[in-house]
Amino acid sequence: MHTDDIIEAVGGMSWFQILIVVFIFGPKILTAWGMLMMSFAGTTPDWWCVPTTASSVDETYFRNNETFKLCPTSDNITCQIVFSQDKSTIVSQWDLTCDEKMLNPLVTSIQMGGVFVGAFVGGQFADVIGRKWTYYVCLVLQGGFNLVAAFSVNWQMFAALRFLIGVMIGSLQVVSYPYFMEFLGRKWRPLASSIPIWVTGVCIFALSIWLRPDWSHQHIIVAALHLPFFAGWFFVPESLRWLAVKGRTEDAEKVVDQMSRYNKREKPANTLLLLKQVAEEEKKLRASGSKYTYLDIYRPWSMCWKSLIIQFVWAGMSLVYYGISFGAGRLSGNLYLNIFLLAVVEVPTSVLTFFTNNKFGRKWTAVAFFGIAAAGAFGVAVITKTVSEDEQGTIINVLALLTKLGVGAAWCAHGVLASETYPTVIRNLGYGAASTAARLGGTIAPYVFAMGGDDLVVPFVIVGSIMTACGVLTVVLKDTNGQPMADTMKGQENTWDDAMMAATPMVTEKTKF
Repeated sequence: MHTDDIIEAVGGMSWFQILIVVFIFGPKILTAWGMLMMSFAGTTPDWWCVPTTASSVDETYFRNNETFKLCPTSDNITCQIVFSQDKSTIVSQWDLTCDEKMLNPLVTSIQMGGVFVGAFVGGQFADVIGRKWTYYVCLVLQGGFNLVAAFSVNWQMFAALRFLIGVMIGSLQVVSYPYFMEFLGRKWRPLASSIPIWVTGVCIFALSIWLRPDWSHQHIIVAALHLPFFAGWFFVPESLRWLAVKGRTEDAEKVVDQMSRYNKREKPANTLLLLKQVAEEEKKLRASGSKYTYLDIYRPWSMCWKSLIIQFVWAGMSLVYYGISFGAGRLSGNLYLNIFLLAVVEVPTSVLTFFTNNKFGRKWTAVAFFGIAAAGAFGVAVITKTVSEDEQGTIINVLALLTKLGVGAAWCAHGVLASETYPTVIRNLGYGAASTAARLGGTIAPYVFAMGGDDLVVPFVIVGSIMTACGVLTVVLKDTNGQPMADTMKGQENTWDDAMMAATPMVTEKTKF
């Protein structure tokens, strides 16, 4: 609570926080670009199996529907696969069709496996060596791996590099959110989820692949865009809260000085005393043998059940969010436009969640949007079975966008809820575990959306069921709206009964902005 008081005194949202937005949240544009790269690089261009006896390959063969996506068999073994020249993806680069078509979702799953590993180790490193070092090391490596990936000589090399890129993405996602939020005042914390930087990254990515539809060139472009953000190392300080609980009170006071100078606010006279109180409280806990690991987010039971619910919900959100994103190529219409629309549809709801998080609470905001996502998903299943194939394309696209809108907004609310649930000493561990669980969902997402072939009923029934379950489980969690973020484990012994009481909506005083 002491660090909350200090931050409020020197400015909970002003010029200093804008600097943090630029250099800590700004690179999320590149992280989104890297995460969604396979939504383009993994698509299959139109292709034909052209007889090898043909004297030349020209547009005449492209218009021959008899050989369109016809895999070689014992009867036509002499044909060669020719791809449309409108885009260059890893499928056309290494001929990942027919017997090797499952290598495409495999590469995507390998990348998401890397994100899983990154989420796990990133949270641990951020709590041990600090937010700043972990963040910038991962940012440099992410840019380097993207550059090397552009020159992959086979799919195996590319898959290995996508795994390493995934590790960096997972680590950056885990670190950047709590890192940024630990500098914000109490009522401004929902801003961490509401700024549509991730969405902006996907929209720019869609524009980039439309202008330059080449998987190799896209990796070079995203690598080059990392350079301006490296300058943040010289301006962005270590987390004030992390320094305080580590006992580095003088360094923490220097961060307060920087914040007060940038925000043109007076530093509280008792700043050092308050920081020492936080450090002393944590020192007592450590003296009693407290060394924080991932096990601490599962003990005592009052913390364990919260962690398990958060992790299940995050796994479900990731499966749905990335499944729809990676499956953009299965929607009707233009690929680039679909990728853009699947991203831009989140902008209004991301902004909206800032206000609903404060007015109605993090929990009920998430529950409402889970309901919207479930309705959209079940709607796709119904339309697929009841409307003729010629008329269902646009309707399904709209319902898929509604599902993506719902899960994206719910994730915004849950991001704040999860971060505020854990105290500073295990915040990155708790957030990292939730993000790790999310990567499990993301890893299986490509296969869930590949089920049923061209039939969308099975995957979207699964999506609707998952969104319903996430909404029900979120009701059980205690809302953190308006509550101070704890710095130590002291005072975290909330009971199951308390949470169940909180699950019942009550008339409360309206939140004041």
